[in-house]
Amino acid sequence: MASGISTNWRYHPQRDALLAEAHARPFTPLVGPALVTRIATLSGQAGEQGDRDHMALCRRLGQAEPGPTARWCGLEAGTWHLRWERHTEFSTWTFFRSPVNKAPFAETALDMVPIDWLGAWPGDVLVATRLEVWSHADVTAATALFAVGVTGGRLVDSDTLVLTDFRADAEGMTRFLLLSDDVGDGALTGRLVQTLLEVETYRLMALLAFPVAGESASALSCIEATAADLAHQLAEDADPDADRLLLDRLAAVAGETEALISRTNFRFDAAAAYHRLVRERIERLREQHLEGLLTLGEFMQRRLDPAMRTCDAVAERQRAAIARIARMTQMLNTRVEVAAEATSAALLASMDRRAGAQLRLQQAVEGLSTVAIAYYTVGLMLLPLKGLERIWTQFDATLVAGLLTPFVLAGVWLGLRAWREQFAHEG
Repeated sequence: MASGISTNWRYHPQRDALLAEAHARPFTPLVGPALVTRIATLSGQAGEQGDRDHMALCRRLGQAEPGPTARWCGLEAGTWHLRWERHTEFSTWTFFRSPVNKAPFAETALDMVPIDWLGAWPGDVLVATRLEVWSHADVTAATALFAVGVTGGRLVDSDTLVLTDFRADAEGMTRFLLLSDDVGDGALTGRLVQTLLEVETYRLMALLAFPVAGESASALSCIEATAADLAHQLAEDADPDADRLLLDRLAAVAGETEALISRTNFRFDAAAAYHRLVRERIERLREQHLEGLLTLGEFMQRRLDPAMRTCDAVAERQRAAIARIARMTQMLNTRVEVAAEATSAALLASMDRRAGAQLRLQQAVEGLSTVAIAYYTVGLMLLPLKGLERIWTQFDATLVAGLLTPFVLAGVWLGLRAWREQFAHEG
């Protein structure tokens, strides 16, 4: 019944992809003795298709190529096999085979891979490391295979040992030697090999940020010096013209800082993430000391952690610089606004004075207009009164006009006032 119901469920379109993600990068079971070589090519976030196209080696050897959305695939080539994995900005190519010789580091897992294909990596090679799995040998003799500064320890509470010097050999590869009496335990050996390869891969990916930090620190020092000079100018007496120039300079410095952050932010964030992965993988190894040797964890504390702290410090300086410039810009904007408000207040006061003067002038003009209109009105009235005076000799036109003049003035003044009030109401 439950089975019949489940057939009618509408599954999320990404459900299968999410389920597959948990199994996307399983470890490869490995029975020693074994040779392992890892190449990591940095092709960037846009280089995924180029890396996938490089796996045309599968077709060349008569096997299926990875699909258009595949993030990993395996290639079985008889005496050797390859595992390709695509990460955010790089791909790893891990080769496995059994040794022919009986001596460590006498051969590599690449010896049987087509040379022309090895010479056509789609990106820059960042990680090139060889890891060999052998049964237990004399630790002193095994240590002699490396240069000075050998690092190693006992792993996962067992008799398995790992040795490395984290240095490039004559072929440009770093080397790891895994010694164990349980070389037949493919699961345990496979997990250890994968963890060690990830430690080396993520270590170098994290260190990509270190030269970026050095370059950014130089540019950041110039920005901080400029910001300090601008802060000194900001503390001086305010001047509107100088403030505008200072605001322009602050905007330019802020833009330069933002551009620096945008160029480095991804690299610093990625380094922090890779560093966390290195620490997690080392914790997973559960190392124990070998006499006279640093463990891998102690090596990272001495060599990798300081570099990562430098990157973190530069990233923090960048954030502090842009925050400081933002505060200065806000302070200057406030000062410019206050100055603008003072200027506006003075302008409004000046406008008020001009309005008052215009009002007084308007009142004077209205008084003159009243007199002028009354004068012309009385003059017009005098004409018919003069005519009436001729007809009626006892009628005095001048006297009548004089008596009417106050009423004419009052009428004109009241009319102009009513017109002005009507105009103001309509406006």
